[in-house]
Amino acid sequence: MLDEILLYEAHDSPSGLQARICLQLKGVPFRRLAMRFAGLRALGRADALGELPVLVRGTEVVAGARSIVHHLEERHPDPGLIPEDVAARAYVLLLEDWADEALGVLVGALRWLDPDNRNAAQGTRGGSGLRPLVARVLARRAWRRYAAASWTPESLGDVRQRVRDSLDLVTELLDGKPFLLGRTPTLADVAVFAQLASLTRCREGGLVADAPAVDAWVRRLGAVPPIAAALSP
Repeated sequence: MLDEILLYEAHDSPSGLQARICLQLKGVPFRRLAMRFAGLRALGRADALGELPVLVRGTEVVAGARSIVHHLEERHPDPGLIPEDVAARAYVLLLEDWADEALGVLVGALRWLDPDNRNAAQGTRGGSGLRPLVARVLARRAWRRYAAASWTPESLGDVRQRVRDSLDLVTELLDGKPFLLGRTPTLADVAVFAQLASLTRCREGGLVADAPAVDAWVRRLGAVPPIAAALSP
């Protein structure tokens, strides 16, 4: 089908989850595909491995979770995940950026620098993960990125503390509100949730449970039917 939407993604990826949640919330039918090098060649995008997830509709290719989310907001505006109000929009986009960059770097460090978490992220404990070659390339890229910033397994204690500080911040942002902006989820909730949902599957998942307001928020979002559908294997 020429109009079929395909979502290529890596196993257990926060960015892939973010894209899936937005597709589900907007009721856009799509098909998930595990990324393989053959798929990259078929797309004509040999560089796309570093930009997963990749959304394909016919000849249209959108790479990277942030680009996908904003593409969906333009093509499928209902329900809107980015407010029209200028101040609210700025707040949501700032939180999206913080989740994708600052929080994502910390969660990624836990996922890739801890051997147990890394094995789970690569899908090596079961048959549903990435193709081994793709998994090794992703792991090597992540390791190089953190090594360039002088982050090593010995940095994990500091990373865990910074995650705790981040959870304290989310607790403050949720004060008196069911969601980060108010009564309904926005892109801010999706972006932060995607990172923390990934964190709950790490050995450090207990950090979320230690922040009761955040833990309740994660559970509340996870119970929303489209988000629950996005979380399913």
